[in-house]
Amino acid sequence: MKVKKITKIRNRITIYFSIIILGLTLAVTSSISSIFSKEIIKQYNNVATEKITVISKILNENLDSIRHDSYMIENDKNIYDYMSKVNRNNSATPETNTEFFNTLSEYCKWSNYIISIIPLTTDKKIMDPLYSQYPYSELIYGNKELDNFIESGYSNKFSSPNTFPFNYENADYEKRTTITYFSRYLDKENYSLIGYLMINIKKKNLFMNIDDYCHGVFDSTFIVDKNGNLIYKIGNIDYDNIMLEKVNNDTVNVNNVKYMEFNSVIEAYPEWRVIGLISLDSLTRNLDSIRWLIYCIGIFSIAVVIFISHFTSKKITDPIYDITKAMNKFENGEWPDKLEAKTEDELKYLIISFNKMIYNIKNLIEQIYKEEEENKKLEVESMKTQLDLLQSQINPHFIHNTLNTINYLAIKNNQNEIRELIQSFNGLLRQSISTSKKLITLKDELTCTQNYLKIQKYRYGDIVKLVCNIPEELNNCLVPKLILQPLIENSLYHGIVPKGCAGTIKIDILPQKDFIKIKVIDDGVGISKRKSTHKGFNGISLDNISERLRLYFGSEYDLKVYSKTGIGTCIEFNIPYIY
Repeated sequence: MKVKKITKIRNRITIYFSIIILGLTLAVTSSISSIFSKEIIKQYNNVATEKITVISKILNENLDSIRHDSYMIENDKNIYDYMSKVNRNNSATPETNTEFFNTLSEYCKWSNYIISIIPLTTDKKIMDPLYSQYPYSELIYGNKELDNFIESGYSNKFSSPNTFPFNYENADYEKRTTITYFSRYLDKENYSLIGYLMINIKKKNLFMNIDDYCHGVFDSTFIVDKNGNLIYKIGNIDYDNIMLEKVNNDTVNVNNVKYMEFNSVIEAYPEWRVIGLISLDSLTRNLDSIRWLIYCIGIFSIAVVIFISHFTSKKITDPIYDITKAMNKFENGEWPDKLEAKTEDELKYLIISFNKMIYNIKNLIEQIYKEEEENKKLEVESMKTQLDLLQSQINPHFIHNTLNTINYLAIKNNQNEIRELIQSFNGLLRQSISTSKKLITLKDELTCTQNYLKIQKYRYGDIVKLVCNIPEELNNCLVPKLILQPLIENSLYHGIVPKGCAGTIKIDILPQKDFIKIKVIDDGVGISKRKSTHKGFNGISLDNISERLRLYFGSEYDLKVYSKTGIGTCIEFNIPYIY
């Protein structure tokens, strides 16, 4: 491929000097960055490893402290005597009950972690009258982790974070503020089971003294169990919504950002481990000042080269650039300002000719616009005249007033059939020509359909029977106006009338999970084509209905026609729930 030669002197000077300075800048920056990056990463590795070790030791002490508190509770004589007595089904006196629960309350007061202690019998019955009430009882009896602990045979176990004493559905991380320590209460003589203890601990208190060790070193720190479930986090990374993608042994990808990973198992409770993440970008943050200094020197040098080359060639190329800018402005649909000739050479005649050309084009376009505006005014006046003629042909309000007058005369002369016919036609006409509402209730749409069939009854007699199956709760659902009447009209003209005898048209409206299914079924002669193009009373065909359904609700809401000659026709469609 042949490289296009650079013909402009100013561009050549600028490009050559820029390439040299840019190359030197990149070489120096790369060397310095490589040396400093390795050293900084090494130092961060040492610091992060020490921090993870310290955090693990602190958590070991915290967990051992909770175990010690549990040991003290289990070896308290008042608690042991009470639990043993309850296990032997011996009733305790009110004084004994009060002393027992006061003792448990005292342990909660002097402990740094415990917020509540709930004793349970061997059959998992809550001893504390307070926690045996709703909603606490529901949280305890429905606690799957308690059931798993009882079945596991472990002597003690820490739970995942929960919402106790509150009952939240689908609680997020922020609402899971409590960790429960499950413990078996054993007889001191034969080590048989006499009950269980649920010791509730504030999650924040358990981990609060590791915050200072995490901030400033790790971007985010997580305490997770052996299944990877989150126990506690420090930092802005949402553990629930990330995928820790392993890059190598000590590097992971989090949302397309690389982090160094440091982790350690908590010896006091091996089912938990600490994970610390450090962004690789943060490791090299100390190099930013050096990089920016080098970049600024390079940019300044390039700017000086560009300025010098630009100043040198400015006097020569300015007139040409002026013409180029004016032409670009003209190409973008804007009229350029008149150029001024600053030299007394060939460029002066070029500028004068360019100004003259722009002037002639501008005059020509203005003349064309003027003629087009006059033609448009004539066309608009002609269309207004035609529209006035069409609107004057019929006045819907005049029709309504006339029908009301005829209806009054029918009532006056006791002509009930004429009155009923006029009322049905008046209601049908009002619904047909109304433009204020595009959606009406199913109840109103069925009323419109019934008005139409009342009118046809006087023409064809009792040739058709209408059956409507609609649940009462769907009466106020909204549907497109005039969606059922054209379907009934289609069934009448294409199904029942050609049959030569009485028939039935059935409207089934069936509620589904996310939409309403509507069926119009007749037992007429059937239709040979999939969709009829017949336009009846209101000029609405089946194609028009299908198009309106797609327009209102989307392409998946389409009209479906099933027909079999001699059997009948079924037209069905779906609409979403709208109230």
